[in-house]
Amino acid sequence: MKYSPDYFCREEYSAYIVYSALARNPLLPRRYREIFEKSASEEYKHYLFWKKYSEKCTTRLVLFKSALYTALVLLFGVTFTLKLLERREKRAVLEYSAVAERRRELSGDLEALIREELEHEDRFVSSIHESRVKYLGSIALGISDALVELTGIYAGSLGAFASTLIAGLTGLLAGISASLSMTAASYIQAKSSHVEKPLTAALFTGLAYVTVTVLLSLPYFLLTSLLHAFTAMIVTAVAISLYMALYTAILGEKSFKREILETTGLLLGVSLLLYLLGRVLGTYVTTQ
Repeated sequence: MKYSPDYFCREEYSAYIVYSALARNPLLPRRYREIFEKSASEEYKHYLFWKKYSEKCTTRLVLFKSALYTALVLLFGVTFTLKLLERREKRAVLEYSAVAERRRELSGDLEALIREELEHEDRFVSSIHESRVKYLGSIALGISDALVELTGIYAGSLGAFASTLIAGLTGLLAGISASLSMTAASYIQAKSSHVEKPLTAALFTGLAYVTVTVLLSLPYFLLTSLLHAFTAMIVTAVAISLYMALYTAILGEKSFKREILETTGLLLGVSLLLYLLGRVLGTYVTTQ
């Protein structure tokens, strides 16, 4: 039986360990650590409650979960992690509600647990104030535009250039130039849309664009084979797409599968089209 005392005992103990680890994380602001510390103490009480009814409260993979959430904070930020934990709290409420309907003798205790899980959820939601989340649309604009444009340029260079250095410089200069125009366009758009801080939004767009430009150009300065550099660039572009798709899917509660299929499909489609165009132009130039 999935919703057994053993199951809940394991889940609550895992939550206690994860929240405790996050509460001790020196990289997090104090207000977040205090939230996790309070939630950890309440999860420990839930664990002790279920331990009374549990026959085998095994705690496998607890340290792995703790390390995983710590890594998520570093890679995706505290807001992303809070949204994941919010999902966990929602699931716990639904599971407790289902058990309360079957185990009437525990309904009073379970209602108290449900109230505390809902408090955790509200606590997590109300604490979200991260800048990159506020300007997520601006960041996504810079990243997506840079990915499409730069992968297209490098795909075209595969058929048109003979040197990785020339291809890398071409993409880097084109990307930096485009980032400046994109920053200006983002500022005008944000100002016309009455965004609170249009300059900040524009800077996030430009910074995201430049970051992607540099990352995609690196293989061309590190490798001597155009094919190898192009392959490494595509892998980097897909990795960035995966990162953004997962980030926006969790924060926006969207389908991760749909997000990544749309992004990678667009990237690979544009790359293939411009590769063919580059081959045609390269053949034409060499025959003249």
